[in-house]
Amino acid sequence: MPLHSPTVALLALALVPLAGCGKRDDAPSDPHAGRLDGLERRLDAIDQRLAGLEKEQPAAERLRDDVRLLEQRLTGAEAKATQALETAKTAKTAATLPPVAPTGAQAVTHPGDRPDLLDRRAALADLATDYRRKLSELAKQQGAAGADPMERAAARREVRAWYIARRRAILRGQPLPDAGAP
Repeated sequence: MPLHSPTVALLALALVPLAGCGKRDDAPSDPHAGRLDGLERRLDAIDQRLAGLEKEQPAAERLRDDVRLLEQRLTGAEAKATQALETAKTAKTAATLPPVAPTGAQAVTHPGDRPDLLDRRAALADLATDYRRKLSELAKQQGAAGADPMERAAARREVRAWYIARRRAILRGQPLPDAGAP
């Protein structure tokens, strides 16, 4: 059935007011309308963020699983470290330095008289600390006094000779030389 032009024109005029029903004017006459528009925009933004969080939920679960797996691995590593420490403690008590046959001028020590390896290491560590301390004291004394470079070098050589003599005695298992050094 063909529509007549007056009917189409009436229909178009009826649709024009309906099309404008959902929109507000640029300058609202109601002071609360602008505030309502702002709240609607904020609610739309919140809805969009919530939709984004729903998409990110599997990523958060994946992170929780990764953290759980890392905690399991850390627990396993701690257990292995504890076991290794226990094994080292038992080995330390059983470990002794094997007897070494002395040669030449070093024959004054007896194999049974040598300290065990851990005592020797501790003595060497203490000696190194003392050596560093003596060098720093020497540097402070000579720096403040403005000593001659030759005297500084001689004093450092003396401290080094003291260190070497004591280190050799520790390594050979001999008694330490007299403490009347620098």
